[in-house]
Amino acid sequence: MFRSMATACRQQPIWHKACCAARLIPVSDSTFFSDRTGQPVPRVSEQVAAKAWRGLVALIEGLIGDGSLARDFPMRDCPDGASYVTGTDEEMFIDSLKAHVPRAGDIPLAVSQLPSTAIVLDILDFVALHIDRPSGRRHHGYFGHDHLFFNYDQEWITPSDAKFRSDVDLIFARNGIAFSFGDDMRIGRLGPPEGRRLISDFRPNTGDPELDAKLIDAMSRFQSRTPSDHQDALEKLWDSFERLKTLESGANKKASVAKLLDRSAPTAPLRAELESEFTALTRIGNNFTIRHHEHDRQELSDEYSRDYLFIRLAGLIAFVLRQTGRMAS
Repeated sequence: MFRSMATACRQQPIWHKACCAARLIPVSDSTFFSDRTGQPVPRVSEQVAAKAWRGLVALIEGLIGDGSLARDFPMRDCPDGASYVTGTDEEMFIDSLKAHVPRAGDIPLAVSQLPSTAIVLDILDFVALHIDRPSGRRHHGYFGHDHLFFNYDQEWITPSDAKFRSDVDLIFARNGIAFSFGDDMRIGRLGPPEGRRLISDFRPNTGDPELDAKLIDAMSRFQSRTPSDHQDALEKLWDSFERLKTLESGANKKASVAKLLDRSAPTAPLRAELESEFTALTRIGNNFTIRHHEHDRQELSDEYSRDYLFIRLAGLIAFVLRQTGRMAS
């Protein structure tokens, strides 16, 4: 009875009525008290720390132990027949992991040896590619093991994938790590907190397929976990900005920009600010190593500078597209 009541309460994400009280208490649906009371760890780190790595290793070892990796790495040691899967062949799994992530070393899941963040994320991608919890079990009492069965006709994203994604994301969230599994079950970068909603809601529908493709590519590269892709994202976004300026019909780019500003700004003072922002961002693109790479251009040497400029321009583009009816809902 108590468990069912607690479960019902947890299923309410914003408010729930206390089981033994008359007042309403604001809560989140997080597992942990600090998150529920508005004290979460900010997810801004792009490095996996040792304590998070140890938790991830424990998670993967649990998947090996419960047969969640046995479909692709089956152990068949039942004396009654080699067709029965009885668990995960850990040696087979490790050998395959080392072949696909060779930089992980000879002991890729050693808790005492913290790999680089790139290697940790590669390991998680590899596990996500092979995870599949058994759809059925039958206990073989005589030999004291289970026979595992799998549904080979299931869809791409399975409940076991979702559970793994949730478990990893919880470890990342509790340790302030700014990476997460996407819907494609691949690890990606969340990016700075101030830009996450902007990027997740960014669905261009400009009527110009080439511009849409450029914008989507820029967003995808910005979320890449490879730092060099973030510079590419910045350059592609500025290329998109220049093409955006020609969306409206006009004799030249200047006339097109004027129409775009007229349609985007509900008031004259805001139009003036938008025009100023267009001018400022055009100057930034020309003066820094974004659109041009001559020696006299200013280098963007740190990640924070690139993130700031990307989010600033992305915010402007998103506003203009929404105001002119060029953003898909």
